[in-house]
Amino acid sequence: MILERIKKTFEFQRSRIKGPVPLWGVLNGIFILYPISFLAFFAGGLEVLNNPSLYQGLIITGIVVWVLNLVFLLDLKRGILTSFGTYLMYLTGHIYIIIGFGAMSGDHNFIGLKLSLPLIQSIIVIAVMSCLVNLDSEEIISQKASKFMVNFLLAPPLILSCVCIFLAMFGYEYFWGWGASLLSMAFGQAVYLPWFYIIYAYQHRHDVKETRPIKHIEVSSDLIQNKEFDKNRFKKEKKHD
Repeated sequence: MILERIKKTFEFQRSRIKGPVPLWGVLNGIFILYPISFLAFFAGGLEVLNNPSLYQGLIITGIVVWVLNLVFLLDLKRGILTSFGTYLMYLTGHIYIIIGFGAMSGDHNFIGLKLSLPLIQSIIVIAVMSCLVNLDSEEIISQKASKFMVNFLLAPPLILSCVCIFLAMFGYEYFWGWGASLLSMAFGQAVYLPWFYIIYAYQHRHDVKETRPIKHIEVSSDLIQNKEFDKNRFKKEKKHD
């Protein structure tokens, strides 16, 4: 019964996916969000990790992931590689942003907990949604249940994140780390939802038709000159009717 509910939950979430990761999301990640998170980690990551080898390895990983996403743009029509690349940027970017903002706040504690918040949130969301699933109805999750999810699971960490960021902007720098962590927690479903985009793109990979060049059709001058004949023919047919 529990597995059936979880399966129905995933079916509900997959049914809302209508394509691969959209172009604006891919480009936004490559050229704005990922560079910001990477630079934040580059500036203060060593201070938090206190491990030069691990720090250097994560720097190299970030560069490789960014370059791969540029290459994956060649698969933009199908969206399989771009969706997968976006997921890689999310995973590594999440690590960079948490550590980078932890360095900004000066709080190097609970880094493991802060990194785990999206995973914890996604597990909670799946558990609650599974309880709200209606197995006997075509409407897997009702609108009332969806509103409950938004109000009591997604909104609280988002509101707390805004409060922490607001306090950090007014000089309480300690809250930078928790603000970024709670913000990532609010979008914790990104831990597994991108796989639905990847699967969708893979299943519909043959739907993408290659554009063919329009062939130039040559029309003989005799045919053009005989257009009056065609006009008279249609007039006769009209009278006959």
